[in-house]
Amino acid sequence: MTPLDRGPDALEPAIGRVLRLGVAASSSLFTAGLLLTLVEGADRVVRVVLTTALVILLATPAARVVISMVEYVRERDWLFVALTLVVLLTLAGSVVAAVWSPGA
Repeated sequence: MTPLDRGPDALEPAIGRVLRLGVAASSSLFTAGLLLTLVEGADRVVRVVLTTALVILLATPAARVVISMVEYVRERDWLFVALTLVVLLTLAGSVVAAVWSPGA
């Protein structure tokens, strides 16, 4: 099967996998961070684990947009590639604005 034969049905399973993986990874890390907080109290390790969980959780929707764009490129659906690129650039601009805004 070539990428062009996959059609729109290939997009949904790929997005589902990305979302499940992101939620599972972040949930596991949140649980580990909570358990480390209750058991050990290793502040530096707990902070890294919880921050990683939060970053993964927040990056999951952006990963969905990237997967969508890759699939649209494979399908040669240039209108949706352009629209998805606009969404991705908007997400990236929001992150940049949040990180480099005064008082952040």
